[in-house]
Amino acid sequence: MDYTTYYEEYDTITEERYGELKSMLEAQDKKKKFQAFHLRKLEFIGTNDQKAVPNFFLCVKNQDENEIYLEKKFIQGDIHFKKCAKLTKEECDRILRGDIDWMKDHKKGLFSDFYRQVSLNHLSPGRVTDYEREMLKGKKESYVTFSKKIERAVGRTRDLFEVPEFTLSCLDEGKVLVTYKKEAILPAVLVTIMQIQKDKEGELAFAF
Repeated sequence: MDYTTYYEEYDTITEERYGELKSMLEAQDKKKKFQAFHLRKLEFIGTNDQKAVPNFFLCVKNQDENEIYLEKKFIQGDIHFKKCAKLTKEECDRILRGDIDWMKDHKKGLFSDFYRQVSLNHLSPGRVTDYEREMLKGKKESYVTFSKKIERAVGRTRDLFEVPEFTLSCLDEGKVLVTYKKEAILPAVLVTIMQIQKDKEGELAFAF
């Protein structure tokens, strides 16, 4: 299995502080601009609404059918592990219908891993969360992301593109969530033990 590994820190700041930080970061390198986008994530949960470990999500960027991803995340110590793989709209719909047999021996390791986790831990689609984000890539694979809006749908859903009828804000009024991610370079021996290596799919982990 191929993962992107990184450290992550986050804080909730005021809108005024957000404006100051954004201006400061843009001034450091005028060639780089913040990328603004909408992200929707549907989390898979276990029985009795228990949080799954590792976490699996279906993600769509800008409600674009060509930007759908399956994402796996977990934390060991202070290091975050993340793996993403692209999905077609048809594949996404099949997963949400519970049709996952085709993933069992798939050439993409993340798909076959997802099949095992769903089968063993009885995972099913849970809640949808919407994010309005701005992201800037810094030096040495570091990223700063501002989440200006985070809203979670009430109840479960089986449609990644349906507009939730009821949502709850996850941010206090006038607040912005700032997240800082920096790539974690693991020792070669640990990479070998954990069978971790980077590939083109792994690079998608910092796409959103």
